[in-house]
Amino acid sequence: MHYYGHLLGVTTRRPEGGRACPHLAPDPAITPGALPPVGLAAIADLALGSALRARLGAGRRLGTVSLTLHHMGTDVRPPVTADAHTVWVESDPGEGVMRCDLTDATGRTVGAGQAWFMALPVPEGRQLPLLPWEREGEPEIEPVTEADLDERERTAVDETLRAAERARERGTSVGEELTAPLWDADGRGVLRLGPSITNRVGHVQGGALYGIGFAAAAQAVGEGMAVADGHLQFLRPADGGELVAEGTLLRRGRGAAFAESRLTVDGRLTAVGRYAFRPA
Repeated sequence: MHYYGHLLGVTTRRPEGGRACPHLAPDPAITPGALPPVGLAAIADLALGSALRARLGAGRRLGTVSLTLHHMGTDVRPPVTADAHTVWVESDPGEGVMRCDLTDATGRTVGAGQAWFMALPVPEGRQLPLLPWEREGEPEIEPVTEADLDERERTAVDETLRAAERARERGTSVGEELTAPLWDADGRGVLRLGPSITNRVGHVQGGALYGIGFAAAAQAVGEGMAVADGHLQFLRPADGGELVAEGTLLRRGRGAAFAESRLTVDGRLTAVGRYAFRPA
């Protein structure tokens, strides 16, 4: 599991007689109250990709091509469980479409997602370890001290501590603050990319990128609206130094609003999304 997944509280759920799957049980200090849309997107992306990896073989690197997520209400109470299944799979070269339903602590269905993934080559010299729920049993985690951290790990911790300070000031969550661009007067958002929100190969995690796209669309829509659904297309991996997010309002009516977002990393168009909103 990458740092971002651990931070959000992604663990393994092993139902009796069923297949192990990712399960989101955040620390209240990290995610107080209801789960924000970016948290729901992160667990959906992990669950959908893992369901395909279960068909193609563990240890595969999958790239999210597109992610669609329907948000049923705003008061999502963790823990959240994702039940993913296959729609279509091609084992050669390796791609598939997966769907999942997400339920919260109250037993309500709070989200429904669908994603298209493609298998990608693992970077040279790297070997992807099995994710926790791909193992036969729970992995043993050795305790570490601050002195054990390498430079990248120290940077991730520093980014998280700064995000926690902002979250306390604004009444948000650490996950939201890590994916929140800094907005200028023209509604253009800038976010310095760091290891706190990347996946196992160093690219921004799919759910985190969805959350950044949502933030840009919400900025364009304005206050008083909650996300109803979103669709993000991943044009290329989000790896680099600076991400720029721009949202455009398409329409705002009494019952719904629509906006699109464009995300660029170091000047390269990386993802485009469209989001719908309902009154909060």
